[in-house]
Formats: sequence, structure tokens, C-alpha cells
Amino acid sequence: MIQHTDAQFDETLTKRAIALLEGREDFAVVNGAIPMIPTEVFNGNYKVWSASDFRRRNIEKRAEGTEFKRVNLGVKEKQFACEQEGYEIPIGDRNRLANEAEDTSAKMVEDAYAQFDIRLAEKLTSANFSHVYSGVASGATGKQFIKWDVANSNPIADIKKMKLEIKHALGVNPDSLLITEDIFNALTENATILARLRCDADKELTAQKLAQFFGLKNLYIMAGCETTTADGQAQQTIGTIATSNVALLYYKGDVAGATNPSAVKCFYNTNTYGAGSNGIIIQTYREEKITADVIRVVQDFTIVVSMEEGAVLLTNVIS
Repeated sequence: MIQHTDAQFDETLTKRAIALLEGREDFAVVNGAIPMIPTEVFNGNYKVWSASDFRRRNIEKRAEGTEFKRVNLGVKEKQFACEQEGYEIPIGDRNRLANEAEDTSAKMVEDAYAQFDIRLAEKLTSANFSHVYSGVASGATGKQFIKWDVANSNPIADIKKMKLEIKHALGVNPDSLLITEDIFNALTENATILARLRCDADKELTAQKLAQFFGLKNLYIMAGCETTTADGQAQQTIGTIATSNVALLYYKGDVAGATNPSAVKCFYNTNTYGAGSNGIIIQTYREEKITADVIRVVQDFTIVVSMEEGAVLLTNVIS
């Protein structure tokens, strides 16, 4: 007779699995691209900043006999709702195969990290942003630019132009660029960028160098990939998590917080049955009395576009 007991938070497995993946740089969200804000509730509100709220200076001299001016932090409040995601897998008796649980949980945390990027990629559409530019093969006009893998393209000039658009909306320049691995590879072959390097020996482009060329603090690369085949299928179809030709130029800000301005935010629940300090927990339960254990990975989070005028979405970036 199957004995299905309640799942318990396995702190040891969670810490070991996360520790194995802390050095990974191919998951953009958990490596800093988007401010991650812990919350102890599944649903809540945060302040929505407009450009006037963001840059308005409220301090003023108080006239004698009057009260100080009273202002709001934002024009309105916006609701967020964390969604629980995860999966579970049966393994052998952990008393007999102790390492099997540890190896399995490491893979599950890797899946969980990737899921943050998958949900971010879903937000990278023209419906979610005020400023959208599209790449074309030639004759760029208006909200267009020459695709960055075309011979006469100029990514540095394109980014400078788009930075000005955000500055005119916010009063401050964007500080970050999020690109895919395919776009990064195209930029390393772009003639305009290579021409800025001093010599052939210096032509090993890094994300840090590109960020410097663009005049940005941060450049993040979504390098994760996934298989879209069904469980158990022998024929594998491998694809990138994000659409290969999309990028986001955006204001991230220096401090993650529910009231701090940033174009995109990630809220993650830290309750026992939601997520741990990294937004992920491992749970285990005994499905049969002696012969089997089940491991479950659980995370509660949501990614929201919180200040759409603080970003420019680039589509059709490469051919």
C-alpha cells in the first residue's frame, strides 16, 4: 500500500544543490540582470514610478507657520502575484543511494534557475514596452536600425541613440543591456566594434569590454538553452531559452527594492512552502514505507515590467 506523506523542506539538499550552481553565469536573472526582491507573501503591491516621480525633487523650504509638503512615492500601486512552479521525481531509497538525491537535486535547481530566464523571455515582447526598435537589413528609418550582423551596421551608435530616448523619458540614462548568446557572438564579429580595438591581440571581446563601448555599467548574456522534446524521447531538439534576436536596453538601478525604480523586477516568495533565500527550495517525501523517496523542487516568483518607459526593446537584432 502506497504511503504518501507530506513533503518536508530539505535544507541540506537545497543548500548543496544551490552551492553547486552558484558560479554559473549563463542564467541572467539570478546572476543580477533583474533586481530580485524577496517577499513573504504570494500577492502584494509595489509602487509604479513615472518619469515625473522618478526625477522630481520634493525638498523645499518650509514657510513659517505651514506644514511640509506631502507627496506620494508613486502615481499608483501595481499588484504582483507569485506563481508556484516546480516538478518532482522519484528516486531510489536514499539510505541505500545517498548521492542519488544530491545529484538529482542539483539538476532540479539548474532547471529552476533556467525558469527565471524563461519567464523573463516571455516578457520581451512589444506589448510590454513603450519604446521598441526593430532591426532591418538596410534603409533604417524612424524606430529602426541596421541589424548588427549586417556589414554596415553600427551597434554603438544605435545604443547611444536609444540611450537618449530613455534619458528624455526618465531624466537618466539606462545602465544595462540584456542580450542573447547569438547576439553576443554577432557583436564579436561586428566591424565597427572590432575597429575600436587597438590590435589583433586585443580583439578578444568580453561582455565587460562591450559594456564599456556602449557606455553602460552592465551587459548580461542569456546563454541558457533547453530541449523542447517530450520526456523520454530519444530525438532531442535543442534551442535557446530566449529568442535569439531580441535584446533589452534598460534602467536597472543600483539597489533592488519594491519602491526603487527599475524597468523590470522579479519578486520571489520566501515562505517555507514557497522559496528559500535563493528563491528555490528542495522538498522530499516518502512515497512508500521503505523503498522510495520523492524529491520536489518548488519556487514561487513572478517577473514584472515595472517601469516600461525605462527600457527600449530591440527586436530582429540579427538576421
